[in-house]
Order: sequence, then structure tokens, then C-alpha cells
Amino acid sequence: MSTDQKSPFLLLFRESSDAPDRTPEEMQHIMGQWMAWIKRLRDEGQYVSGNRLEDAQKILRGKTIMDGPFAETKEVVSGLIVVLAGDLAHATMLAQGCPGLAYGNSVEVRPVIPSTA
Repeated sequence: MSTDQKSPFLLLFRESSDAPDRTPEEMQHIMGQWMAWIKRLRDEGQYVSGNRLEDAQKILRGKTIMDGPFAETKEVVSGLIVVLAGDLAHATMLAQGCPGLAYGNSVEVRPVIPSTA
């Protein structure tokens, strides 16, 4: 892996739609873990951008538009960040630091194809 040639990778966070409700103290603790992880990625020059997502959503399939969230869905996409990594293995290693993994969440790691425009 070359450290001077890094490409963008999307880390897409999914959490269980039936996860237990957390107390305000638990949420504060979990958010502190997330902020520390993102700060570490930023300090190491690997963080590009990211956001948490709201629950409201629209799904388009052909010309059909459906409102969400959907109760039958086992996981919901809750947020995303873009990181810089040397390759997919490196991006996966960065994703392993995600605090949500300790709470049953999952992280999808995807290479981003650079725009040619």
C-alpha cells in the first residue's frame, strides 16, 4: 500500500432497526466514541467528510416513489463518511475502528470512483 497515493472510500453505517433505545447518558458516551474516532481519522489526514442521516427517506423504483422508514427493513442506513486510504484493505482496517461495531451496527466499505467531469 502506498502512503502517498490515497483514494476515497465510502464507509456506510447501518444499524438495526430494532436496536434498543439508549439512555441520554449512553448516547452521550457513544457520541463521544464516534467523535474521538473521527478526530483520529481527521488528525491522520484520512477523513474527508461525513454526516449522520435523518430517518425520513424516499425510495424511487422506476416511477414509483415510496416513503420510509420501512418497518420491514432489518437495518437502516444511519450515516456515512468518506475516508482516504491506500486500498480497500486499508479502508477496511480504518472501518474496523468504527464505534458502532461494538453496538451491533455494520459498516459497508466501498471504493469511490472519481468523477471525470
